[in-house]
Amino acid sequence: MKTIRALILLLTMAFLQACSLPVSSPQPPAKKQAALENLANIKTPDILFRGRITLGPQSSSFTPCGSRQQYLLKLTPAMQHTLMTLVKAPYQEIYGEVFGHLAIPSLTGYNADFQAMLVTKQLNYAAPDPLKSCSQAYQPTQASGIQPVWSVMLSGQKVIATLPGRKNQQWTLQQIQTHPDRRLYLTSHGQLSLTPDTCKPDKETILGWMATLTHNKQRRYGCARLSNIDASRSWAATYFASSTKNNNFSVTLHLYPDHSAKTLYTYTNDPTPLVETGFWQALNDDQVQVVMTQHQQQYLLSQRIFTRDGDRLHTQKEQVGAQIYQINNGGLILYKEK
Repeated sequence: MKTIRALILLLTMAFLQACSLPVSSPQPPAKKQAALENLANIKTPDILFRGRITLGPQSSSFTPCGSRQQYLLKLTPAMQHTLMTLVKAPYQEIYGEVFGHLAIPSLTGYNADFQAMLVTKQLNYAAPDPLKSCSQAYQPTQASGIQPVWSVMLSGQKVIATLPGRKNQQWTLQQIQTHPDRRLYLTSHGQLSLTPDTCKPDKETILGWMATLTHNKQRRYGCARLSNIDASRSWAATYFASSTKNNNFSVTLHLYPDHSAKTLYTYTNDPTPLVETGFWQALNDDQVQVVMTQHQQQYLLSQRIFTRDGDRLHTQKEQVGAQIYQINNGGLILYKEK
């Protein structure tokens, strides 16, 4: 089945490319690009996921805010233990923000019911009420503490600080330094240091960062959360390609904000498209990995790495199962829907 599917798609892509308007081949960038051949050696960047977490004795799941898509959730033992303190009954939903990446689920067992597995690395924020938290606006990076009460919030290049006995002050953010064990924000009036560690300002809130604010030679301690905006959200869109000669075939790729993906292969003489579903994630500023885990609702693994050039996605290869295929005649080019 895999070989037949691959041959059909490869031949179709070749036909599609041959019928498209001439497009010059993109110039290879100077920096090293991710490729299917070396994907196992490339570290997938962790991104921020926010949504509903369901903790179970055998498996846990994650549903992004505003979505019905459900991912298998892989937590670290420490994170599992921490989140369980917010749960009062089995399979109770809570709200969570986690940094992690998506991975391919296994073929067998309950894992096969999921299109992807969310592998978590760092907790950012958790609270008991998922409905209330998901309905709130996106939050900026912020830190706060008590005894005495203080707070700091980042807004672009501005830092809004509230210190004991003083009204809101506006500082300038000068530099952000990211280290394996901490994040450092240098401002015109001091610095804010964040280290990844569980921090509980109250019984019903868990933050994933310990904060230290240094100002006027004084140190203040508290908890923090990073901005819960997905930095890769600009990839979410609909992309398409179609024959320019006889328009008898088209490809449509949907990259949804919840990181699920869908590919439709449509012939004009057959209104029912072939459908593949899976997930997507950005590998860097210029490349996105698109993995399909189901073909016509049956488990079938395929993936492509697209390179972005303006509103255009381009790839020259596709992997089906363990085999990598070359897409003939310059590869597959998709255009972002306006």
